[in-house]
Amino acid sequence: MIRSRLGLSAAPLAALLLFARQPAVAQSPTAERELRVGVFEAPPYAMKDASGRWRGLTVDLWKQLALDLGLRYRFEEASEDAVLEALSGGRLDLAAAPLAATMERQQIMDFSNTYLTTGIALAVRQRSRMERLLDLFRVLATSEAAHIILAIACLSLVFGTALWLAERRRNPQFPVAPGAGIGSGLWWAGVTTTFVGYGDKVPVTVRGRALALLWMIVSVVLTVVLTAGMTASLAVAQIETSRGTEVLRHARVGALEGSTSADFLRRNRVSRRLYSRFDRALDALARRDVDAVMFSEEILRYYAERDTRSALDVLPEIFMSESLAFPVPDGSPLRDSINRALRRALAGPHWRELRDQYLVSETFGERR
Repeated sequence: MIRSRLGLSAAPLAALLLFARQPAVAQSPTAERELRVGVFEAPPYAMKDASGRWRGLTVDLWKQLALDLGLRYRFEEASEDAVLEALSGGRLDLAAAPLAATMERQQIMDFSNTYLTTGIALAVRQRSRMERLLDLFRVLATSEAAHIILAIACLSLVFGTALWLAERRRNPQFPVAPGAGIGSGLWWAGVTTTFVGYGDKVPVTVRGRALALLWMIVSVVLTVVLTAGMTASLAVAQIETSRGTEVLRHARVGALEGSTSADFLRRNRVSRRLYSRFDRALDALARRDVDAVMFSEEILRYYAERDTRSALDVLPEIFMSESLAFPVPDGSPLRDSINRALRRALAGPHWRELRDQYLVSETFGERR
């Protein structure tokens, strides 16, 4: 009985000692292999220098996380759209590029905690006062505007003559002589169309007043049509002073394929042209193929200070805020370890140094 009891009590102890002597299991299943990290050009977050080395705010932050976690990796360059597709298909382990954690993307992949909150903005070509004045003349010279202006002129002559015929025998303000009388009628039609109404010529007969009322209605409709057409044609000039997305409906806006900017333009039904690379969107803006370019505010400001293809104005309005994070395939074991390292990194002084280097010194000057 005693041996039996000792044998039974010793068995769990022996098993425990045997387990304790086994080697520890690695905490991260990805630590033993080389990770595939997607990246694309998006200054100041991700940039490739002349020697082919990658740097930038997001790239340098990832390098710090990888060093903290003891991870090996290699960068694989592709377009933003291709990186997202590879992540959702599991062909990449993560991406070290400025990708926002949107609701649509979180349905097909996971994201780390946010490391930076930014927003998408709009950039337009810098235009001089002379260019804006020429825009106005170009609008007036278009066939649609010219037709409306001709219609107003012809109808002014018709209604002015009809009013003279109705008033010439009873109203001294409209002389009986055809030349002077029709001239007075045309003057009255003109000041009525422009809503000036000096009051120097006023119809007194019933027929004259009926004609005057009809002309007021017709002239208002024609003026509204002309104004609406000019407003649509001058949409680019209005972008610089307008708020909201309504004015964008009359403009052609360039964006990057697969970006949050492209999604924003699609949801708001804005006419858009998508490009595989951001520099191609800037080339299109320089050629006036698009009226504006929408992208991350920091990236637009980076190019506004450095790009030589065209002088850019970055508008102050933020159309949509976005949270930047590291994307990983759905269910990836990397997410938890990245979050732990990210918390340590964001609390340390190195992160503040990175922000000062890339978001102040290189992009904003003393703006922040």
